[in-house]
Amino acid sequence: MHLTLAQTLDRCLDIAGHPSLAFGLSERRMQTQALAFLPRQHYRSVLELGCGAGALGRRLSGRADAYLGLDGDADAIKAAGAEPSPMAAMEFRQALLPSDIPDREFDLVVLSDILHELRPDQIRHLARRIGEVAPAADLLCLRRMAFEEPGEAFRPQALLAASLGWPLTASYLGTGFRIDVFEHELVEA
Repeated sequence: MHLTLAQTLDRCLDIAGHPSLAFGLSERRMQTQALAFLPRQHYRSVLELGCGAGALGRRLSGRADAYLGLDGDADAIKAAGAEPSPMAAMEFRQALLPSDIPDREFDLVVLSDILHELRPDQIRHLARRIGEVAPAADLLCLRRMAFEEPGEAFRPQALLAASLGWPLTASYLGTGFRIDVFEHELVEA
């Protein structure tokens, strides 16, 4: 049985009773699944690119010592900063990517629905920058797919992975979203 977008939204509204709650349910489902796919239980330092209002960052706070969320949207960063932080070392900043990624080392990099907005040359530049600040990190890519075919949604992640040289270790295709995990391969001496 195939549902139109309108029918799907109607069903979400029947469940949630309000449009923002309906979209919030899908977002929470994606975040919950993403957290389950993380290769490690704890991270020293997390970098989230495209952090929005910080919902995923707050959910990651129990699994990290430090968190930095970057987003180009000033209103989203303002909203993220207005919420109480569940951890002392949680910071949100407005930034242009990848040029504003700070020179700190991270062991988890989260790309929250940003790769599809970048051109191939920008993705390659982002890969170089991630390689500099997170050379042995896990990489978690989240992608909402409202109007795309599943294969289309993986193209930017595939280019990023090829540019980094990191293998795909887990992938999940949910209703309306895709999650991909890439782990840096440790080179044996």
